[in-house]
This record gives sequence, structure tokens and C-alpha cells, in this order.
Amino acid sequence: MSLNRRQIIKAAAGSASIASLAPSMVFGTQRKTAKNFRIAAIGFGGRGKADLNEMKSHPNFELTAACDVDKSLHKIVDPMGNDIKKFQDYRLLFKDSADDFDAVVIATPDHMHAPIALMAMEHDKHVYLQKPLAHDIAECRLLAKEAAKNPNLKTQMGIQIHAHPAYRTAVSWIQNGLIGIVKDVHSWSGKGWGGEMKGKATTPPPAHLDWDLYCGVSEKLPYVEGWYHRSNWRKWLEFGTGTQGDMGCHIVDPVFTALEIKEPTRCTSLGPGPFKNNFALLSHVVYNFRGTPYTTAELNLTWYNGSLRPSKVKGIPAHVELPRQGSVFIGTQGSLILPHIGNPQVYQTDGTPINKLPQTVESGNHFHQWIDAAQGKIESTGAPFEYAGPLTEAVLMGTVINRWPKETFEWDAANCKFTGKSESVKEANALLAPAYRTGW
Repeated sequence: MSLNRRQIIKAAAGSASIASLAPSMVFGTQRKTAKNFRIAAIGFGGRGKADLNEMKSHPNFELTAACDVDKSLHKIVDPMGNDIKKFQDYRLLFKDSADDFDAVVIATPDHMHAPIALMAMEHDKHVYLQKPLAHDIAECRLLAKEAAKNPNLKTQMGIQIHAHPAYRTAVSWIQNGLIGIVKDVHSWSGKGWGGEMKGKATTPPPAHLDWDLYCGVSEKLPYVEGWYHRSNWRKWLEFGTGTQGDMGCHIVDPVFTALEIKEPTRCTSLGPGPFKNNFALLSHVVYNFRGTPYTTAELNLTWYNGSLRPSKVKGIPAHVELPRQGSVFIGTQGSLILPHIGNPQVYQTDGTPINKLPQTVESGNHFHQWIDAAQGKIESTGAPFEYAGPLTEAVLMGTVINRWPKETFEWDAANCKFTGKSESVKEANALLAPAYRTGW
């Protein structure tokens, strides 16, 4: 196969240790926060704004600084506080204003998640980071490792449905044996963040957008109006992680939580490969996991997105219409459908509904939980980086191996690499660690 420029750069750096991605980190003593929990927002045009709107109902919330490469968006934060310091460059935010905040909320495009989060931890800040945790697998591994080394820093990945009562209830029912031991899982999203983008002339970026800062650690692509900022960046290999990276962290989250699975042992892509610069619209990836107390000796998890999502799944009654997004758990004593986002539906092995169900679980607050943990009111968050890292690694594995349809890749989790001597394994391993642009 043909690798693009970023991939070739990565291949050249493929022999470097994952640890070499880390900046020189010197962690000070964790600052004791005052009553107000002072937050700096980095990226707040879309999901970041929604995160802040959820957090501001916490009695200790205070927004003291904000950063976005698009100055036209800076007015978004004006109603959220007084005298908010504003920046376009996150590096200047930390250089000039680090004493003004205790924590950061990061909701940039995927390629900037890890660089900003690592700088935040270097500056002794708590981190709320949108999903997926990072753009590349090695970045996920590094973020999880650094968070584990610094337990005083409270981290949370932005998979807010983790605290939704439907997800919490499904996890409880599965772990309490309602459908027996789980032997097979199917998860999917009907979305399609992909499709080849080509044929448009380059245009100057608008004056309010710093395009160099937007590209950040990735290759600086020629600007084309409407191709990236603000709504299409997920389609691009440089900036996003496609539908699987976007929705997979949400939808596969209760699978990881309920079954306590960690890293795959192998995976195979059965869908089409990506385009030169863009993700494919479709994805179909089969993972194998080691068994846990809640599964058979081995567990298969199959991911689909776009039009490849299943209309029927073996073990689910034929008359049951599957949701546009969600998961199906097939157990030895029944099956459970978990829509994204909706109440779980449970069936016996003969296809009849289970009507007498255990108690449901109340909702949590994913946003307040992070603030409470950071202020020492509770012990931990629901989706800390130590949990979010392995989850996102598995999700992103599908976005790597889809370049080699129908080829099975064995995964060496301890050493964070695929095993084997084939050229495809060598190329796949070169895609695990990012090659940051010169100067970043």
C-alpha cells in the first residue's frame, strides 16, 4: 500500500521509544484549590462549549482563562465569567497564565489532545479531555502512564454517557449475571465521518483563524474553506479519527466497563481502507479479547459504522429492530440490547423478553464528578486516563489496521506494537506513534 507523507515520517520514527514522545516533565506539589475551581478552556466552539455549560452548574466552577485558535469564537465564553484571559496559542496560555487556573478542559480536534493534555499535566493541572483520548495509540499509552504516575492530578475523558442511567444500568445487570456469561458483543454507529475530499482550490484562511496553530503538531495542509474548520475535520487522517474514533469511545465504553476487558489480543478489519487523506465512510473490525469473570474464555467484539451496521444479530429475536447506534451483548442465558442512548432491552435465549428486571441505576454527573474528585470530595472519576487509555487504544486500533482489509494483526500490549515480520505489520507499527511537525 501507499503511505502518505505523515505516515512516511512516522515510519522513519517507528523505532523510537514511546517514552520519547513525552516532554521533560517536572511535577510540583499539587496545589490545594480554594473554594472556586478555576478552569482554563482550550477549544470551545462546539463540544467544549457544551462541556463548560454542564460544568458551570457546579457551585465551585470558575472560568478564568480560555484559548481557541479561532478568535471569532472567543465571545462564546464572555457570559461564563468576568475578566477571562483569552489566548489563541495554548503554549502562551501556560507560559503567561498558568497561575490563574487549576485545571483545563480540552475540546480541540483530536490531533491536539495529547500535546495539550501533557503540557497541562506538566504544569500540575487537572485535565478533562474530550474523547477520543488521543489521535494515536502511543499518545494514549503515554497519557495513561503519566496520569498513573501522578494520582493527585484528576483526569476524566469526555465520555459523558458513562454516567447516564441507561449505561450504568446495563453494566449493573450484566455484571449481576442477568444474561449469564457474555460470549459475543456487537457495537456500531450509523454515522459516517469520512469520504474522500478532493477537487477544490486552496483558499486563504480567514483572518480570525490562525491556521498554523490549528494544524499544530500535524502536517500543515493547504487551507480550503469548508474542508476542515469547523465541522469536517473528523474526516481527515491528519486531524481526526473518523467515525470509529469519534463514536467508538462512547459506544464501546459500557462494553469495557461491564465486561472489564482491557487490550485486544488480535484484530481484523473487514471493511474498506481509507482514502489517501480521508477516512472511509464505512468500518467493520473484529477484535478478540482474553476472557474475564464476565465472559467466556475468549470474547469477540465486532465494531461497525456507516451502512455496514447490522440489521440483525444472531441471538436477538428476528422481529426486534436494532437501534441506529448501540451494542448487543449475547450471553449464555439471554441477550441485552443497549441503544446509544436508551434503556437496555433484555431477552431470554428463546427470544421472549425478560419482563421481571433488576433495579435500575441512578444517573451520575460526569462533569461535576471531575471537579469533586479534583477538590478531594470524592476519590476518583469514572473515566480516568488509566481507564480511557486502553479503551481508546482498542478503538484506534481499528483506524490503523483498516488499511489492510482481511489481514489479522496480533497485538503485543506490553510492548505496544503489532507482532510479526510482514511489511504490513511494519507499516502498521509505524502508524502507532505520531511524528510531530518540526517546531512542535
